Amino acid sequence: MELQCENRGEIRVVRVSGRIDSSNADEFSRDIRRVITGGSRQLLLDFAGVPYINSAGLRAVLVAAKSLKMPGDRCVICGLSPEVKEIFELAGFMNILRTYPSVDDAITHW
Repeated sequence: MELQCENRGEIRVVRVSGRIDSSNADEFSRDIRRVITGGSRQLLLDFAGVPYINSAGLRAVLVAAKSLKMPGDRCVICGLSPEVKEIFELAGFMNILRTYPSVDDAITHW
């Protein structure tokens, strides 16, 4: 699992690649926490490169989203593959997180 970050205006885009599972969910959580504590309060997680996520990874996503709770803070997900989207749906995450097909779609609707 790897993260690559870039700024698109005020939005911090974090491109995630690789599986997020029990073997690396803590690392993913730490990396995202560093991005947030580094001052990024508008976070766009691009999961286009994520072929699989399990409950440990979902927990890390939820913790990141909940840590952004001040006015103006936001955590948005984009680029979910059909398989990962199904996991998000089964976990009920589609009801609590905004998701978009791509980075450009997410930024357009920001």
